[in-house]
Amino acid sequence: MTAQVYETGRRLALGAAATSVHWIGGEALFALGDGHVFAAPREGPTRRVQAHDGVILSAAPHPDGKRLVTGGDDGRLNAVSPEGAVSTIAELRRWVDHVVTSPVSGVIVAGVGKDAVVFKAEQEAHRFTHASSAGGLALDAKGRRLAATHYGGATLRYVLTADDKGVALNWAGSHLGVTISPDADYIVTAMQENALHGWRLPEKIDLRMDGYPSKTRSFSWDKRGRWLATSGANAAIVWPFAGKLGPQGKSPLQPGERNALVTAVAFHPIDEVLAIGYADGAALIVRFTDNLGMELDEPAEGAVTALAWDADGKRIAIGDEAGRGAVIDV
Repeated sequence: MTAQVYETGRRLALGAAATSVHWIGGEALFALGDGHVFAAPREGPTRRVQAHDGVILSAAPHPDGKRLVTGGDDGRLNAVSPEGAVSTIAELRRWVDHVVTSPVSGVIVAGVGKDAVVFKAEQEAHRFTHASSAGGLALDAKGRRLAATHYGGATLRYVLTADDKGVALNWAGSHLGVTISPDADYIVTAMQENALHGWRLPEKIDLRMDGYPSKTRSFSWDKRGRWLATSGANAAIVWPFAGKLGPQGKSPLQPGERNALVTAVAFHPIDEVLAIGYADGAALIVRFTDNLGMELDEPAEGAVTALAWDADGKRIAIGDEAGRGAVIDV
């Protein structure tokens, strides 16, 4: 079977490892490990724009939907347009490890050490300080509540309320990445060990999801919030979240099993179709209704580190740690 990239795709030489990819104005914007943003339309010339002096550690679409917000190890929080204009939102003087944004509430939140720095209209509004460094940040679908992970659990706050002391979600250990379900009923974190921990709100019921051979670094919810796909095994581990206790007492689905670790997952924005990227550079999609699969790209030299559908679910962008990229019509 020929990989789809050769049928309806465009191969890209990114020039550096991809740390993430996002769709802005119909173009795929890759954040890169050499500080550049690589802009790729479906056709026509690509552009490489230097956004940082160093690695781009984090990125998210700007609330205006027209630019990319990037955080670098140079301490800068920048906004980058697909055309190549770069402006500095803030100089934060420390590594900007995390960036989350909301087009609904218009907020940008940057994770810098122990602080979650909240920006409104590109102006710093306030900071939330945690007892230890923030391992991850997530906003709910309405952009109202912010979850920040740290040692010992997570803290949930109303992001625009400067004096919100927060709701503590406690669980022993170091918590890294975090995600909030589309209905905001669940918060799930990736632990330092090879496991996930979750809470059902508002009761704060604990949910334990373990058995992974490796750490989970990629999350993706389906549109309705019925499934949470995760990386960290030789198949995508997809937990069911229907019912009052979510995955508790239930087994996950395991689509896309191969002899390579899953490193990235991305649900289709409309259908129950999951894109999966692997440590050997391969990528495929699986349809849940009949388990039909399609190979997007073949193995290469680096693990897939960036994977994103466009808003219509008609195109997908893929980037890996070796600097190989692709934009594919699906």
